[in-house]
Amino acid sequence: MLQQTKAIVLHTLKYSDSGLIVHTYTEAHGRMAYIVTVSKSKRSTLRSSLFQPLSLLEIETDFKPGKDLQRIRESRALHAFSSIPFDPSKNALAIFIAEMLYRSLKEPHIDEYLFRFLHHSIVKLDTVENSVGNFHISFLMQFAYFMGFEPHKETFAPNSFFDLQNGVFVGLRPAFGECLNVYESGLLAKACNLNFENMHEHLFSKAEKQLLLSNIMKYYSLHLHNFSGIKSLDILFQLFG
Repeated sequence: MLQQTKAIVLHTLKYSDSGLIVHTYTEAHGRMAYIVTVSKSKRSTLRSSLFQPLSLLEIETDFKPGKDLQRIRESRALHAFSSIPFDPSKNALAIFIAEMLYRSLKEPHIDEYLFRFLHHSIVKLDTVENSVGNFHISFLMQFAYFMGFEPHKETFAPNSFFDLQNGVFVGLRPAFGECLNVYESGLLAKACNLNFENMHEHLFSKAEKQLLLSNIMKYYSLHLHNFSGIKSLDILFQLFG
């Protein structure tokens, strides 16, 4: 049956001269994979340029319940990127975020609030004019909320330790399990207060951002099942820390 839904492109894989397998996060079904037969025609609604990392699309599909691979019949851009493809920093962030979502969102679970957050985040990345040096950190801290393991920032106190397993700041270093030291915990507490409106106001050195990002990734790996390494992480370390 024909069905329309909004979709965010997470990952594409070429499997023939004109065929793509496109992994998406959709408004109607959650995570879904589609087969796309792309065309080189500029008038086609299935051009390969439409299926770049984090592209926001409205797609028409030949939906068949129970199939692992659906087929996209038509697509159109919901938001035409004005800066992500042309700004090296934003493009690197888009690739990283798309890979994070691809590795994190593994079930066809519908979450309209998560979809709205992701849609808002992508548009914000494309349109923001201030520095995006902290965008990935702010995104990861907010995304953790939707994944169900956000750090409980209200438990922070000076000289506390962040318990990575339980997501809380504690006064004494836990006897078991992993935790951040006092310095690392203070950096994480600052990151908890970042959002897309104030992120350019918070200054971290490159070394601080490298340490912070490494610890956030460690936190994700503890809370996501089979969370594998993020290949695009090295690029972010080089660009932002």
